[in-house]
Amino acid sequence: MTAEALLPPTVGPTILCPTGGSLDDTASARPLPPFDASVTSLLATVSTSLLRDPASKRHPDVVTFGFWCRRSSLQTMETRFKPAGLRLGRGLVFHVAPGNVPVNFAYSLAAGLLSGNANVVRLPSAPYPQVEIIAHAFDSALSSPDHEALRDHVTLVRYDRDDAAMTGALSARCDVRVIWGGDDTIREIRRAPLPARSTDLTFADRYSMCVIDADSYLHGDDAASIAEGFFNDTYLFDQNACTAPHLVVWLGS
Repeated sequence: MTAEALLPPTVGPTILCPTGGSLDDTASARPLPPFDASVTSLLATVSTSLLRDPASKRHPDVVTFGFWCRRSSLQTMETRFKPAGLRLGRGLVFHVAPGNVPVNFAYSLAAGLLSGNANVVRLPSAPYPQVEIIAHAFDSALSSPDHEALRDHVTLVRYDRDDAAMTGALSARCDVRVIWGGDDTIREIRRAPLPARSTDLTFADRYSMCVIDADSYLHGDDAASIAEGFFNDTYLFDQNACTAPHLVVWLGS
């Protein structure tokens, strides 16, 4: 299939991972088994790159993603989640990443890869440095001969969120559409129809609360790390992430 068959002629998205697949290559990529060795190897390479990159040190969320997808972490995930029997990915997954959480796109992409799929990810339109750092790590990894077999499984694009033609073209080709960003985003993206056998996986508006047992907190050995974790979950994303508590309840006196 040609790129012209996938995209309307006026569409010109920005490709942030040029070593990855073109849009038409990714749309035609073959599914893989979940936790395929080629995928875990790619993600482990990305992890090493991120954890060694001095630019990552300025962004705790990038370091966290790098730690999350290191090889030992992926092996633990495989033990917990790999399905029994013969399984393959669904095909092409179109991810619509949220605009307010810079690194969310990377977790969504990794989940798509680990479940055996080719992936087109619409990145946040805001110029987050975290996005550039992670996109560069994927691009660098895919440029290696060790990972060239997965080049058609990763396409990172950035285009205007109001570009209905682009969203419609990608939706028309995907087997699964993953929509982050809340109720309004879901309603807008769903204006673009899916093929009859395709499906949506949506992450609608949700809110968190935090319940703290005062005695346990005050007498624990890790009060400082708990406070740091609370701060990160609440304020790194200006309280916009679904993990940011909107209500805090203290138990005890």
